[in-house]
Amino acid sequence: MKPFIILILILFLSSIIYSQNIALNDTILEQGYYEPDRDAKEAVAKIMMYTGLEPNFTIISSEVSTVIAYIKGTKRYIEYNPEFIKKVRSRANTDWASVSVLAHDIGHHLLGHTLDYGNTSPGDELAADKFSGFILFKMGATIDQTVAAMKSVGHELDTLYHPPKSARIEAIKSGWEQAKRLNNKNAYINNNKQDLNLKYKCFFRGDKNVYFVDSNNKIIWFDNYGKPIVIAYKKPSDMPDYEWIYNYGNINYYVDAKGNIWNLTLYGSVFKIGRVEDIGIK
Repeated sequence: MKPFIILILILFLSSIIYSQNIALNDTILEQGYYEPDRDAKEAVAKIMMYTGLEPNFTIISSEVSTVIAYIKGTKRYIEYNPEFIKKVRSRANTDWASVSVLAHDIGHHLLGHTLDYGNTSPGDELAADKFSGFILFKMGATIDQTVAAMKSVGHELDTLYHPPKSARIEAIKSGWEQAKRLNNKNAYINNNKQDLNLKYKCFFRGDKNVYFVDSNNKIIWFDNYGKPIVIAYKKPSDMPDYEWIYNYGNINYYVDAKGNIWNLTLYGSVFKIGRVEDIGIK
């Protein structure tokens, strides 16, 4: 009886192993999952190779709307929706699109933005965008492949905390171009500065970044290398109690004569969310 029992166990275990192999190769494809966990982990590992750091993130799939980066306890997480990743690839028609989305959230971790989770700002988003552009050049993507995700699904990533798509594409390109300039070159300091006629500083509650208004009514954020990126515009006010409008994508904030920035809701509520300072450069 014992040899017979052993034979049955071997056949049973073999069937389990075979079933698992089928699940990892065929069944998953039929269900539309295309082995997302393995793909995501491989992509994150490859991205980290080009930073010189070890990948120490916990990668998990879930029903979040897109991709998020956060810290829980002492661990760093990247949580993603497999269907969103699949949609990004399909619409952009390149695998680089999903890599750029993951690189963006890795950038949030490496730049320290997840240490204060919940206080997302436009400047933080642009910095993570620039990081993704830098990394994708290092990995071998063309500039068109690098911005493909933002061009195809940028509207789904456009929230109150995310700058307009045009500014995000500019930040991604800036990172890509910076990596290209540094490729095979020794470190150097570029003393050439673009002259800007800046008139105001804008501060927002809960946002550590500073935004500037120039003489052409462009509202600018400077990256860590001093490169200006336009994220909003100063426009004439359509309300008598306010001096001008801080036009941020589809959102208008109102600036009064004292330099206070106000958010006017659809329900008639008014909230002070920041201030403007005249920096006196004419």
